[in-house]
Amino acid sequence: MKPSTIKMLRAYLLTASCAAMAIEAAALLAIGLFGVSEDVFTSLTFRMATAVAIVCVVLLTRIVARAAFASALSHHYATIADGRSNTISVSPVCPVRMLVILHLQFKRRAIEWARA
Repeated sequence: MKPSTIKMLRAYLLTASCAAMAIEAAALLAIGLFGVSEDVFTSLTFRMATAVAIVCVVLLTRIVARAAFASALSHHYATIADGRSNTISVSPVCPVRMLVILHLQFKRRAIEWARA
């Protein structure tokens, strides 16, 4: 596998695992604070809803990361460093730098680390 494909898969897996961790924390709080039965969280309905929620969170994260990238381009925090290879240079002072990098990893684009 190409390194860019591996980075893309890692970005998707990281986003999905963060969503799953948030869902699990919410389930634990529901059990502890509200006395919800554990049987609710082992049902097929809950598992399907969890899978749909994880997919929705990943898609929403992609949309937000794309918007952050467009904003960074318009404010010149991100620039196209090399037109042939589509390498993007990201400024270290970019306020949404992590989202821009996440977008570039989702899209398998090369990143050039700019200096301050």
